[in-house]
Amino acid sequence: MKTTIVYAHPWKGSFNQAVLEEVRGTVGDSYLIDLYEDGFDPAMSSEDLAQYGKGGTADPLVKRYNEILDDTNRIIFIFPIWWYDMPAMMRGFLDKVMLEGSAYHTDAAGLHPIRKIPKTWLITTSSTPTDVLINTFGDPMNNAMIGATFRIVGFQNAKWVNLGGIDGLSQEDRQRFLAEVREMLKE
Repeated sequence: MKTTIVYAHPWKGSFNQAVLEEVRGTVGDSYLIDLYEDGFDPAMSSEDLAQYGKGGTADPLVKRYNEILDDTNRIIFIFPIWWYDMPAMMRGFLDKVMLEGSAYHTDAAGLHPIRKIPKTWLITTSSTPTDVLINTFGDPMNNAMIGATFRIVGFQNAKWVNLGGIDGLSQEDRQRFLAEVREMLKE
């Protein structure tokens, strides 16, 4: 079993790219799902939707990503927070890849995880300060993503770390964040 990194940022010069490089250097051998580099289409097509309810997909990347997730015991998500939420590319990953029959099953009581990945990290950056995301905008990462979606699809023991207010931070602040990420991943 391996670590899988799910990365969503279109610009190679971004600080998210620096985070990705730090993570890869810390965790060593890992799968990388680079959604932009892979050309992943986050939109659910009518062909995808026709198969979705049966746990299928028309997208070969979705099949490949599920094979990777079946060989994963630690998952790390890296992306910027745009408009107080994840980018469409990451939302599409969750919408299309988390299939019934592989990620979860449904019964009269609701949705339940099938695949269980015991360690999950969510590493984000945002222009908005982290405390504002939490206290003013309803803590979208801990509430909707970790508290609901991740729980349902079996991404367990999730921890979120965000570098908020990134636009006004110094290089030293950014380096401290990378050191924090490094330490967090040693757990």
